[in-house]
Amino acid sequence: MRPETPQAGNDAGFTLLEVMVAFAISALAIALLYNGATGGLNATATATRSEEALALARSHLAAIGRGEAILAQETSGTDGDGYSWHLRIRQLGQREMTLSDSDSANDTKPTNAVLFDVQVRESWEVAGRTHEISLESRRLDMRTVDGG
Repeated sequence: MRPETPQAGNDAGFTLLEVMVAFAISALAIALLYNGATGGLNATATATRSEEALALARSHLAAIGRGEAILAQETSGTDGDGYSWHLRIRQLGQREMTLSDSDSANDTKPTNAVLFDVQVRESWEVAGRTHEISLESRRLDMRTVDGG
């Protein structure tokens, strides 16, 4: 028996065209993986900034009516690290009431119950695009007619 010899034109290796196609497919796969990884990192950064903005807005909202009377106002400022806030308080209504002191049944005080609409917006920029979180609440402020 005679050993087989390869026929002319039937080479056992890869052609240049096959190598180029394989390279193009692998380059496309690497590009897709890169886009996916950077997209995931950007989404994580955006979520982190949103959570921080939400915490800042909640702290502004929690401070309303603590220790001092609520007043209709519109103010703004910065919280640092690229965050800015805007606070809007509007009076929605008022009702006159008479409350009695629990210590002495005959000691009544004329009181105004004032309802306020409170809105806090926290905003920040990422890559030239402004992001914003807004929280709204209603707060009741009880004021005696003599200012107490």
